[in-house]
Amino acid sequence: MTTQTFKNAHFDEARQSQLPFCELLINMGYTYLPTSEVMKQRQGDTGKFILRDIAFDALSRINEYEVDDEVKKFTDKDIWEVVTELENVKLEGLIDTSKNIFNLIMPTTGGKSVKVFHDGKAISKSLRYIDFENPKNNSFHVAVEFEATARGSIRPDIVVFVNGIPFAIIENKKAGVEVSEALAQQVRNQGAEKCPQLFVYPQLLVGTNGSELKYGTTGTPTKFYASWKEKSEDDIDKYLSVEDQNGKILPYIQEGIRGDVYAQLLLDLNGAVTGHKQKTNREVTEQDRGIFYLFKFERLLDLCKNYVLFDAGLKKISRYQQYFAIHKMLHRIEEREDTKMGTKRKGGLVWHTQGSGKSLTMVMFVKALIEHPQIKNPRIIIVTDRRDLDKQISETFKGCNLKKDVYRTTTGKDLLKQIKNKNLSVVTTLVHKFAAVDQRGMKPDLDDNIFVLIDEAHRTQSGIANLEMNRIIPNACYIGFTGTPLMKKEKASYLKFGGYIDKYTIDDALRDNIILPLIYEGRYVDLEQQDDQIDRKIERVLESVSDADKTVLQKFISKKIIKSNPGRILEIAYDVVNHYKEHFQGTGLKAQLVAPSKFAAVLFQTFFEARDDIQSAVVISDESGIILEDDDHKKEVDEYLKKIKEKYSGLNSYERDVIDSFKNNEDGIEIIIVVDKLLTGFDAPRNTVLYLAKDLKDHNLLQAIARVNRLFDNEIKPKTAGYIIDYSENAKNLQQAMQLFTKFDEDDVKNTLIDIDEKISELEQAYSSVHDFFNGVNKDDSEALIVSLHDEVNRETYYDHVRGFVRVFNECLALQEFPNKFQQIDLYKKELKTFLELRKAASVRYADKVNLGEYKRSLVKILDKYVDASGIELLTEQIDIANASKFQETINTLGKDSAKAEAIAAQTERTIQEKYREADPEFYTRFSHKIKAILDDMRSGKLADAKALGQMQLIREEALVKKDDSLPKEIAEDQGAGVLYRNIEIDLGEDKVRIVVGIAEVIKDEAIIDWYKNGEVQRIIMNKIDDFLYDTVQGEWGVTLTSEQMKNIAELSIDLAQKNHEQFSV
Repeated sequence: MTTQTFKNAHFDEARQSQLPFCELLINMGYTYLPTSEVMKQRQGDTGKFILRDIAFDALSRINEYEVDDEVKKFTDKDIWEVVTELENVKLEGLIDTSKNIFNLIMPTTGGKSVKVFHDGKAISKSLRYIDFENPKNNSFHVAVEFEATARGSIRPDIVVFVNGIPFAIIENKKAGVEVSEALAQQVRNQGAEKCPQLFVYPQLLVGTNGSELKYGTTGTPTKFYASWKEKSEDDIDKYLSVEDQNGKILPYIQEGIRGDVYAQLLLDLNGAVTGHKQKTNREVTEQDRGIFYLFKFERLLDLCKNYVLFDAGLKKISRYQQYFAIHKMLHRIEEREDTKMGTKRKGGLVWHTQGSGKSLTMVMFVKALIEHPQIKNPRIIIVTDRRDLDKQISETFKGCNLKKDVYRTTTGKDLLKQIKNKNLSVVTTLVHKFAAVDQRGMKPDLDDNIFVLIDEAHRTQSGIANLEMNRIIPNACYIGFTGTPLMKKEKASYLKFGGYIDKYTIDDALRDNIILPLIYEGRYVDLEQQDDQIDRKIERVLESVSDADKTVLQKFISKKIIKSNPGRILEIAYDVVNHYKEHFQGTGLKAQLVAPSKFAAVLFQTFFEARDDIQSAVVISDESGIILEDDDHKKEVDEYLKKIKEKYSGLNSYERDVIDSFKNNEDGIEIIIVVDKLLTGFDAPRNTVLYLAKDLKDHNLLQAIARVNRLFDNEIKPKTAGYIIDYSENAKNLQQAMQLFTKFDEDDVKNTLIDIDEKISELEQAYSSVHDFFNGVNKDDSEALIVSLHDEVNRETYYDHVRGFVRVFNECLALQEFPNKFQQIDLYKKELKTFLELRKAASVRYADKVNLGEYKRSLVKILDKYVDASGIELLTEQIDIANASKFQETINTLGKDSAKAEAIAAQTERTIQEKYREADPEFYTRFSHKIKAILDDMRSGKLADAKALGQMQLIREEALVKKDDSLPKEIAEDQGAGVLYRNIEIDLGEDKVRIVVGIAEVIKDEAIIDWYKNGEVQRIIMNKIDDFLYDTVQGEWGVTLTSEQMKNIAELSIDLAQKNHEQFSV
């Protein structure tokens, strides 16, 4: 029996990687250039890197110019001057020089300006280095063992030339060596002591070991080199299978190379592979796939010209998901759809997960629009919904040196001015500034070359501002970008944009190693209270308070209040310091601490400052509104911020310094403390640990944890993961968010399409119902209208009509074509304002008032003093949240292992059952029992990791539907308003009843079928509640509310309404 030997299996660098690389390039059309010829082209000077004769021939061939309808060629002298200038470029910083050369050889139009003479006159004509329109018209060469010298000497394994210019440099390693060594060599070779002069030319740098290939560009750190994967340009998330790719590549591998060429290639490899035979029957490798899709002539030129940019001193090249997303966007905008006012380009949604370079994808797409030969003078508007994001994205675009100015609008009036003047700059703005259109009476701009790019698109597609945006630029192309996928209930955003264009999921990013895994660890703060002291103090404070108002005050003592308890905060602070010092201090890796309130944030910072062994800073917004003398929490925040303002010109200046120290100084701020700021769009690669002392959900939670998943090349301690240390029982929230975001069903969305004509007819009927209600009343007399509503039943009927009108109107506003289909929008908006003003006036005249603010502040003081923390308990082992089964297994195991947790759950269940057997549990339960119940509920929060609060949630829902005899008569029969009345914890004073009624009306107005599953409708409701609180409660009724209070009321109202949706639904 003959035994097959291993004599032809080789494990050296040349035969495993370098030779196969060259073989495939040659068979793809590259011309092999012998080492002797390379040196001849360089005139024997290893310090010169341009292949002079090849460059001269190529530039002569691809260049001509026209004068007086006559086509002329440049002179030899002109060509040689251009070649020599490129060859002798002076090194003035690696990236800056690389940028200058990039701008020279890859211009948008034209190229190098050359003076030519015609009829005795000197005129300027453009000479190009590359023919991008006809890739095959260029000269493509490959050389090996390219010796290059400057201060040091290097010998790159392979160099690829286009028209004699180094375009790509490749370092090869054998299969037994990690590809990271090839990448590290690329980085070393660019160092000042080696040969940085060579690296000012190429756009593509590659490291490969045969079985793995990664690419980057000049200046790319080792950690940021990426793999290439080929995606379908027709399917939003389909990758080309390995089988399909191999089928395209095999013919090139199987093609034999001309004998003399192959012999010369072997000779140039220093005799290391003498006698080697080309393998034409081998398997396709990952290296082959990378070569084939990166080095095809068209792909190489496209990638290097259109997908390289310079961002604030760094040179970057597109990753594959950015490349294909932009190609798909460019294809999508070529499609057209008819509108009432002409035609428009089709848009869509791009979902690229947090940390995958979404902002740069936007920049590259804008660059592609600017340089698109068929789109003349594109007008580009970048829309966000938050000032910090607007500022950040404006700075990002400015830093990328686009061939357009970047203009950041200051006001709504300024935005309209830019649109009216057809500003060709890239304009960045906030979505709410479009609302000013209604006040300026500007005519629609019908230009179909306006492109509106909307960041965090799931948050911006509702309300009047969005309507006005569609009205003023009706033929604009809208493309939405989101870093967190649409939840299943967020169907409206999907429909409005026109479906997904491209997806790049969390799983994709983790697989490609462009974000880091997130490791979760749950901890729990055990709290204790002094029952007797609390009872006695509260009884004294509330001695003169009515029973109904005591019910209100009991609800004020919420989980959120306890979360900011000083004892709890200081216990967490101590644990954070110990954890950070043990694992990360002195490494250059930083941490972010999310506090439950501004007061808690200041407590954290005060604790850290007192220790003097940790560098920290707090970044929070200023307190708004009047700060009362007895409001200790707000006073403490205000006093701390005053100290900051004394040292800085303002909070903005302070925040800039803090963020710069945190991001850029490894010895600077170590822990940055926030509440709501810097949880979205804050990109600080050093940020490694997220300490969560606050409850977060859905998009907010996913965006927050993504702050620590960025890659970072850290010398002292490698950053291998992001860590979430959770003190606020977010495990269940995190699991639910991940599940919801992965269950978005496009077919489900398509089944919810609405007939716009039917919806407009419904709107007109609702409008008529309101008008018909006042038949017989003088509609020009406001007093007569108010008096006609004096009867409570009559008033409620009117409110119902208004609710119906508002609900249908809002549904129409969410439809893309509504502004084009309905001509009475302005009239209906004006009339709606009248309807609502009349409702406000009637509500003011017929409502009662109570103010409990002082009592609530007293309760907070008592809780701060007599509730304390007794320690921190570790709830979970460290677990990768991307491992769904392991995460669920860990959660389930927790309940079984903790007898203490089981006991707390049982007591909580018994306590709640006992209280809700009584007719008025809120009134008859002593305050100490109420506090005890809340603390038990918090302890059951750790059971949320084990049992998802299943039994607790059922019990709570049963309690919420019971009749509450303590409710004021005005809302005794309105179960929805009753839920809000019992639970809203903000001091609303004497206006409590009518405010609650108003909020309930807003919710019911919008309550379409399954509204509680619809993210778009929920955002509409949130906006309407905010308008009601700001315009009516504060503006009309004079009730003092801070922005934070209004936000808390709106969020709580939405949360309660969702949990009790049957009380608010149609």
